[in-house]
This record gives sequence, C-alpha cells and structure tokens, in this order.
Amino acid sequence: MDSRIIEDLKAAHAKGGLEAFRSLLDEKANGWKKTSLDVAVIGRSGVGKSSYINAIRGMTAEDKGAAPVGVTETTKQVRSYPHPGNKKLRLWDVPGFNTKQFTRAEYLSKIEVDRFDFFLLMTSDSSFSKNDIWLINELRKRDKKYYYVRTKIAEAVANDKKAHPRTHREATVVKKIRASTARHLKEERCDNIPIFLIDNYELQKFDFKKLKLKLIEDLPDLQKSVLIFSLQANSERMIRLKVDELRSRIWKKSLLSAGAALVSVPGLSNDADMAIVASETKFYFKQLCLDNESLRRYCRDHSVNYDKVRSIVDSYLGITADTVNDEVWTTAVQRIVKSSATSFLAATGVAGPAGFVMKLPASYIGTYQALQLVLKKFEDAAVEVMKLIAEDAANTKDSEEDTNGSKDAGNLSGSQESVIVNNPPWYSQLWSSFRSLWG
Repeated sequence: MDSRIIEDLKAAHAKGGLEAFRSLLDEKANGWKKTSLDVAVIGRSGVGKSSYINAIRGMTAEDKGAAPVGVTETTKQVRSYPHPGNKKLRLWDVPGFNTKQFTRAEYLSKIEVDRFDFFLLMTSDSSFSKNDIWLINELRKRDKKYYYVRTKIAEAVANDKKAHPRTHREATVVKKIRASTARHLKEERCDNIPIFLIDNYELQKFDFKKLKLKLIEDLPDLQKSVLIFSLQANSERMIRLKVDELRSRIWKKSLLSAGAALVSVPGLSNDADMAIVASETKFYFKQLCLDNESLRRYCRDHSVNYDKVRSIVDSYLGITADTVNDEVWTTAVQRIVKSSATSFLAATGVAGPAGFVMKLPASYIGTYQALQLVLKKFEDAAVEVMKLIAEDAANTKDSEEDTNGSKDAGNLSGSQESVIVNNPPWYSQLWSSFRSLWG
C-alpha cells in the first residue's frame, strides 16, 4: 500500500468526513468501472469482424444485441457493440475502405481514428493490399497499438484435409499459414506486428485465447482491469488473471473496515466487516463465473453435464446457487472462513510476533483474512470447473478420433492447454503484503 494513499484518505476525511473517505476508497477500488476501452475491429467485408465481436462478448449472432453476421456485406458504417458485462468496453465494427462510403482520403476522419485505444486488423487470407499497408503505416504515425489477425483458420484446415486426406496434419497447416502471413508482412516492411491466427467458431483452438491475453498484457493498468473484469473466466489463465486483479482490491476493502483505526472516523466498527466481505465476495463469485448463468453457458458451449459442474461448485462452497439470498450467502461465507481459519493462521503465522500483530488494526486483519480465504476457495472451485471441462473435451475428442479410426497427433486442442502460473502460495503473498504495509 502506498503511504500517499493513507495521507490522501486522511485529507479526504478532514475535508469531507466519512462520506469523502468512503468515496475515495470506492474510487481506488472501482475506478475501472468509469474507464472506457474502445477496440476497433477493421477489415474487408466477409473476414469475420462481426463474428469476432460476438465471440469476444460471449454471444452468437442470434442473441439480442449481437453484431449481425451474414454472407452478404453487413458492415456499412462504424458501429459500436458494448460488452454485456461492462458498457464501458466497446468493440467497434469498422468497415474497410476504398469504397463509395469510405474513400482513403476521408477514411481516418470518418471513422474518427483517434477515439480508438486499440486496433485489430483482420483478414481471412494471406494477401495484403496497398490499402492494408497504408492503414498500418497511418496507425504507426499515430503511435496506435494494433495486431494483425488472420481469421477462419478452421476453414483453412478443413479445406487442406479435404485436399490432402492421407498426409494432412493440422499443426503443419497452421504453421504454414503463420509463416506465410509473417513472410508477406515482412515483404511489406511490417514484420514487427504481432500475428494471431483465430477461428471465431473454435474458441478453444489456435490463438483466440492468446489474443485476449496479449490485449490484457499491452493495456495500461486501468484499461487492463476493464478487460480482465469484463471478459469471461473461460480458461485457467484467465482465472489466475482475475484472481490477481481481485486480490489487488482486498486491501482497499479491508481499509474501509479499519477506517476508524486509521483516521479516527466515528461510526465504523468491526460490525461492518461481514457486510463488506459478503458484498465483495459476491463480486468474486460472478467474476470467476461460478454463478448459475455462467455455468450453464459453459455447459452449453462445451457440451458438459450441468449437474456435474454444479456439484463441484456446491462441494467447494457449501451452497446451492438456485436458492442463494443474502442470508444464505452470508452463512456460506462465514462457514468458509471458519472452516479454513485455523489452517490459515497456522500457515501464515499472522498470530505470530506480538509487535507485528499490534501494528495491524483488528478489523483490517479480520476483513483481509476473510476475503483472502473466500477468494482462494472460489479460485480452487473455478479451476476445478475448468479441469472438468478440459477433461470432458479431451474425452469427447478421443471418442471422435476412435470412431474415425485414427488419432491426428497434430490436432492440438486449446482446451487441453496446461498453464503453469509460478505464483507463491497465497498465504505467503498475504504475509508479504502485511510486512510491506505495516513494517
């Protein structure tokens, strides 16, 4: 925690009292909700811009508010599509240019190029027109971030399999497409552009997940939070990213319960702790896609049995999501904290050196520990759900290959990807956080 934040909080309370104090804490924890992120998806008609916008928003073309998808040209004007989980995250379907509506001379001004934070330049083949190169150079001049995205990879793979039924290998085809795309870009002196190969209907394969992670990696902090909290936790890596982001909020929420000890604010007491914990952990629950709506979407998208997935969540959390109200939720959270507290304290040594403990306000410690415990439990449940989905996908794939009579060793499923995150144990992180906060 930055000591300057403490001074800011003291100043806020001195100037505006308890409401100003709480308002500043809320701003620190929820500033991402007020931060806009505008991503332009640019390309010629038919390359899959609308399909990508729907896929990244967790939608199909049949859903309300989806971008229209069709065999004829559907993008004739610049149009934004807010993410259903966060209206501040907007995906923009931007037409290609050198048409009657968008000539090169007017293109950048007509699309209002400077309002966009990021550009995804899409194509469905390896060809590059002079217009493509011109646009890349214009974005460079404006110091805009952009990636090159080749779409419809599954279609290209399927066509190769039809043409070469005996020698076809998916991994070889994908490698050739990547090399060809990189070569063409290099020939046009555009070889420093990140390249992603995706298919908007095969989200577990190719580079669809990598594209999301790269976007997150390259954004400034607040916009990074926007993307992390807006996208679905549909991979183990995304779960870890969300947990890291959620964990970074804990000191802010804990500080609210410790306000009296830090700035002598009347009216704040330990009684507020469980209300803070219950409210914040509901946010965790939704973010990690453990709610009913998210689980049903998982099962629909991956053909997984809902009852199996639901049982994992229930066993970890001790609740039945169909009947959760405020009272049930608070009881479940208290049960998680109580059942884990003994091992937690033993592992972290929070009850250790007396001088160290004395520096920590009791309400801060209680709220901090409770939020850490529940977040860890939710993280474990979310990872188990992902593992079940991956196992079912692998079993389904093996079954299909057995039916076809042979296993294609080159067909690598993204859903089977194993991501190793080298983070220290969560309790070690908490201990380190306490040391850095209180000396």
